[in-house]
Amino acid sequence: MKDNQAKYPQLRFKGFTDPWEQRKLGEEAQLTMGQSPNSENYTKNPDDYILVQGNADMKNGRVVPRVWTTQITKKAEKSDLILSVRAPVGDIGKTDYDVVLGRGVAAIKGNEFIFQQLGKMKLTGYWTRYSTGSTFESINSNDIKDAKIMVPVEEEQQKIGSFFQQLDHLITLHQRKLEKLQELKKGYLQKMFC
Repeated sequence: MKDNQAKYPQLRFKGFTDPWEQRKLGEEAQLTMGQSPNSENYTKNPDDYILVQGNADMKNGRVVPRVWTTQITKKAEKSDLILSVRAPVGDIGKTDYDVVLGRGVAAIKGNEFIFQQLGKMKLTGYWTRYSTGSTFESINSNDIKDAKIMVPVEEEQQKIGSFFQQLDHLITLHQRKLEKLQELKKGYLQKMFC
């Protein structure tokens, strides 16, 4: 009974009744592990290749260019998912650029559904079960490829992905409003109090 419940989510879009199937992430999406370029090739020149080394290069689920390189090792393409594989393990983002992958990340060619599922896995502590290392926790390519995920048919994946993408967009809009209001309050506090 419990196994059967796992195949049918509690909440679904109308018209979908098929059970979800358990699969390995590596069966659903292509994975590229990062490999750091030589440090002498790092630059601050935005005309060079964007280098993504870890979660410091991601903010609010997006790659934010911070370091560049002249050496291409492993690459991710625009719209790929970027997974942090070293401390902290499991942070997930998307790239709006073609980037070079450092060894602290992996690229996953996945859809919005996979992106949201990877985010849930981070929230539930999935990756901490597999991370190794006493100084810096990390996961390897087999941990990622063998990660068990539940997947519905493609059409349901698209609906779910789109739903959560809209929610993320709303959250971002409200976050910006909140930040503006906090700045406004800060300005008023400085001007209205001696």
